[in-house]
Amino acid sequence: MACHKINPIKNKIDEELAIKGAHLLGPSLESKFDELRYDIVHKIEKELIDSQNARDYISQKYDELCNKIQYLTELDATVTGFRSDVKAIEKQIAELSARVDDIEKRTICKECPSLTSSMF
Repeated sequence: MACHKINPIKNKIDEELAIKGAHLLGPSLESKFDELRYDIVHKIEKELIDSQNARDYISQKYDELCNKIQYLTELDATVTGFRSDVKAIEKQIAELSARVDDIEKRTICKECPSLTSSMF
């Protein structure tokens, strides 16, 4: 099997012939190719810039969304803490209310016999 090697000298000669061929066709054809090349390169650069701008915009919105999620997570933890505090205070108030009711009942019961005996 023969091994095919690329000959850099032959490639350079081919390129030079292509350039000379373009020059033989005339300067207007060469300028048309240059114009076409410029338009293609310009459009590719514009697409690259647009895609980079879109990528930057998406990254910015992603970062904003992450910050909002973190804020909401912290807010949720704070609200959960407040709820447990309110439930604990509610329980303490209920216990205090029951104790006050018990003390009032005892006080009324202690005063009741003396009131009834004083009435007779």
